[in-house]
Amino acid sequence: MAEDIRMDSHKLIYHPERVARWLKGERIYPIEMEVGLSGACNHRCIFCAVDYMEYKPNLLSANAYLSNLKLMGEKGLKSIIYAGEGEPLTHPEAPEIFNRTKEYGMDAAMSTNGVLFTREKAEACMKSLSWIRFSIAGATDETYEKIHQCRKGDLQRALEHMADAAEIKKKDHLSTTLGAQLLLLPENKDEVVQLAQVIRELGFDYFTVKPFSQHPSSKAKLHVDYSEAEEIGRELQQYQTEDFKIYFRSRSIENLEMDKPYGECGGMHFMTYMDASGNLFPCIVFMGREEFIYGNINEQSFPEIWESERAEKIRRLFGNEFIHTNCRKTCRLDEINKYLHALKYPGLHVNFI
Repeated sequence: MAEDIRMDSHKLIYHPERVARWLKGERIYPIEMEVGLSGACNHRCIFCAVDYMEYKPNLLSANAYLSNLKLMGEKGLKSIIYAGEGEPLTHPEAPEIFNRTKEYGMDAAMSTNGVLFTREKAEACMKSLSWIRFSIAGATDETYEKIHQCRKGDLQRALEHMADAAEIKKKDHLSTTLGAQLLLLPENKDEVVQLAQVIRELGFDYFTVKPFSQHPSSKAKLHVDYSEAEEIGRELQQYQTEDFKIYFRSRSIENLEMDKPYGECGGMHFMTYMDASGNLFPCIVFMGREEFIYGNINEQSFPEIWESERAEKIRRLFGNEFIHTNCRKTCRLDEINKYLHALKYPGLHVNFI
């Protein structure tokens, strides 16, 4: 499983034809899209990168979205992550949208806090989800509620729903990968190992620990020292088994102290973001900023937006000076951009393989 997930790397190497077309300067369609079904969220996590969006209860228009969904797949979109600026399960049609995504030939996945993922919802859509990642930032009620800023008892609700998901996976012989993710903070550093034990006992496939990376627009201003993080990572490894993997994001922690070694964001050609209002953006960092909206699916079709001069103009902005001034450290496209840079500027002796 570790090799398949490539948690601290990327999977663009499995799409050589699309990469080759990009290298030739051709317009390509994205492989992956992240979609915000809802701007609302039942939590107010202290680390939330998109808190500046103010959790407005916008719901993605199911009619407009579904009318474009099949067309997206036909144009080459291969996967959709349902996460975005809010909790996806606050959208009443979320399970149906997941199922339609799979029906139209694309892989679907969801990132959730799990509190709203009732057994009924899990039974309705887990068969259509390639993976589900549960965000969980503490092993005790006190720590969880302090970080998630949520209702009392939400940790136990989330754990109950996670246990149900593991049971349904086993009962229905599903291939859905179940994972839990913790953002490492001073408030939870003493509970990481305890949480790993809990997640393993639930019957999950993996547990991952990642660092906080400051979003330029976020109201959350956290200063986290990761100088002792490696000790936590080493301690966690004792809980890894053949069936339960631990992913401690060491590379992401290292990258927090490093400058970007590339001069453009090529990754944005392979991935895009849609918010709950139907706006398309090049990157989650610029979500909410009108000057970076490619277009809106309530007004135009996905191909019209993606191929528009406006979208091309926005993508051309992401050169060397821009990305070093405006982009966040350890962004999701960082490893992809390193790979694309190496392909575009290979250096010496590359023919001596």
